[in-house]
Order: sequence, then C-alpha cells, then structure tokens
Amino acid sequence: MTAVVRIGHAEDGLLRVITPPPRDGGHAPSVLDPAPGVDVTVLEVAGGLLTWSVLALDAVPVAVLDDVEAAQEWVWAVYGEQVALALATDTLTVAVAVTEPASGRPAQDEAPGTPRIPGIPGIPGTPEVTAVPVLPALPALVASARQLAFAQWAARWWPASVIDDIPPLDERLLDREIGELTEECDLLFAGMETADSRSPDAPGAGSSGVQEPPRATDYALAAGPAPGAGGPAGGPEGGLTLARGTGGSDWRRYPPGLVDASERAVSWEVVRAAARTTVSVSVVAAPGPATLPDELTPRAAVGGAADPLDLPLRRVDDAWLGDAPFDTVRTGDPAPGGAGLAVDIYLPGFGAPRPHDRYGAGAAAEVRARVRALVRSRLARATDEDGDGDSGALGPLLRTEIAAATAETDF
Repeated sequence: MTAVVRIGHAEDGLLRVITPPPRDGGHAPSVLDPAPGVDVTVLEVAGGLLTWSVLALDAVPVAVLDDVEAAQEWVWAVYGEQVALALATDTLTVAVAVTEPASGRPAQDEAPGTPRIPGIPGIPGTPEVTAVPVLPALPALVASARQLAFAQWAARWWPASVIDDIPPLDERLLDREIGELTEECDLLFAGMETADSRSPDAPGAGSSGVQEPPRATDYALAAGPAPGAGGPAGGPEGGLTLARGTGGSDWRRYPPGLVDASERAVSWEVVRAAARTTVSVSVVAAPGPATLPDELTPRAAVGGAADPLDLPLRRVDDAWLGDAPFDTVRTGDPAPGGAGLAVDIYLPGFGAPRPHDRYGAGAAAEVRARVRALVRSRLARATDEDGDGDSGALGPLLRTEIAAATAETDF
C-alpha cells in the first residue's frame, strides 16, 4: 500500500509541514510538538528538519520546512515528485469546511464565507489537505537517512544500563559511523555545513551542542549502596525506616553519561533515628568514567515533604548519593512519612523543567520501556547466529551496536 502525506502550513504560514496521517492512534512526532519524546530522532537537513520515532522507523518522516527552495533539493528524492510538485506550486487541494456563526451572520472581523480549516491531527495551526502519495525517487537515500537518524538518536538516548544489562556504545566508533552516514546522505545537506561531516577524529565531531562526557570501554558494575544503611550516603546508622521506594528517571532531564537508564536506578529511603528524620537518595551512575566536571553533577528534587527538597548529589564509586533532613510534620500522614515521595533526577539548566508527554500523562515510563525493548531486540539480532544482523523490520544494525553486543564485558 502506497504511503501518503499531507502538506500544510504552520506558524501563520511561515513553515510548511509534510506529515503522514495518524498511525496506531497517535500522530507522528515533529519539532512542533511541545517537547521531545525519548523515542524521537531529529535530522537537520537543508531547508528544515525531518523527524521519526525510532519505534516506527519504517514510517514516513515528518518534515517541517522553513526554506522550501532549499528543501526542494531533496524532497523529490525522499517523498517523490508528486509531493515536490505540490510543494513547489502551492496548488494544494484543501478540504475546507466553511462554517458560519450560529446567528447566520459572519463574525465582525471576518469577511462572509471565510473558511475555517481544520488542522493536521497533532500539529496545531496547520491546515488539513488531501493526501499526496509518497513515491521516493531514491529509496536508498531514505534508508541511509533513517540509519543516520537512528545513529544520532543513539548518541543521545541509548539507554545504557548495568542494571538492565544494556551495554553502552563506543562513542568514537559511533561518531565515525555517523560521519560515514552523513556522507551517504549528502543530498539532504546541500549547501549546509554539518558538524558530522568533519573527520570523526576531529574535536567535537558528532557532538550535539551539549558537551558530553566520554564513555569508557572498561568499567565495573555499578552497585549503589542501600539508602539509609549509613556510610556513603550520609544517612543515619540503624533507626526506623519510615518509607522507601525505587524508580526511574526522566532521560530528558540530563545529558547522557550521568545516570543508569533503568527504571530501578533511583532508590530512596526515609529513616527516623536519634530524633531526626532523614531522606537519603541513591542513583546508580551510568557506565562511564567516575570523574566528571563539576557542572555535570546531577541533583535530586524530592517532592512529598512539608517543603520540597533539592538535594545535591555526589559521586561515590558507582552511584550518586545525597541526603537531607526530612520534615514529615505537615505531610498529612506522618506515620509512614514520605510514602508518597516523588524523586526527580535532573541537571540544572538542562532540558525543560516539566517536559510534556505527547503520549499522555503517565506514559513516559511506558515509552522508555518500549525503547529498552527495541534496543534489546536489536542487540539480540547482533548475536543471532541464524541472522546476518543487517536486515529485518527494525532496520539495519549499526556496526557500533554489533560491537557492543559482541564485546566481552560484565554485562
């Protein structure tokens, strides 16, 4: 079945949007969404941006264009000549629903018969139009673009975890592969100077603008001490445990290389001892170097106390640890004080304070679980003796993934 896209406007006509119809009950992600999802990969191309979800890389990407003339260098190759023609001539067949106010008279600020155009689902301010078939002129370029998009996604979102047995990727090898894929996709970047087109050994090649700590190839399994057990976390020895919990963290709140991506990486405990109540937080560190710059020290925002707490964390062996006095007097339930705690791990100044979840409230953990399942499936293909690791519905594997899956490590 031939895929289709719709073409519309956004931002009062300043942007042109090419988007496929909703799939599996949800719209395709784009840079017009309120905040990025951890499954979304963005590829900057001439004249605009392409986006996919890595959970559906086989889908047609969304394009948000701010320079149609520059984008025409590749639109015909990725979407086909019919889409390129519609974009160039601006002769779109618009499905318009003409509405009148209930009184039967036009509004004071509208001329009679002014059309009201419904937006493309999920993208506010975009007019809905008839579908245009997608027939890529260069399917090989589309495949390479998907591979490049996934590689750039992996550089930011790969869920390395010693707890979940997901090895990290070799950063230098990944940078080199991104550089090679960028050259394969040079048509997409006509007239642009891309960071990843430099030599993979050049300083900053493959970087995303956020200075990321290097990943080590040799590391020990992280095993954070039990919160409240005394010692490294600074919590009291012994005492009465009022509450404890374990959870994950929002990957969008800090750069890669800081925190283990598992949903069990964050643990906390509220202990009463010597007439003092203390909350201790322990976060398993990401596989990587134990020494990081001071500006890459995460913090823990603890909600549920009488007053919200903001704990500085410090690196001790393979964990980030922090503790503070905890006031349960006004929690409303002092007996199990802190039973409703919420612990948010973040790096100050990084990411949105309260990222919006396009999948709906409470779905962020589910999306992270789907991303882990995707990564495990890809790594399993790399070690499948009956497969070649280069084919399948999930797309070709990166050499970096194969190297991670087949390396002899503690994972």
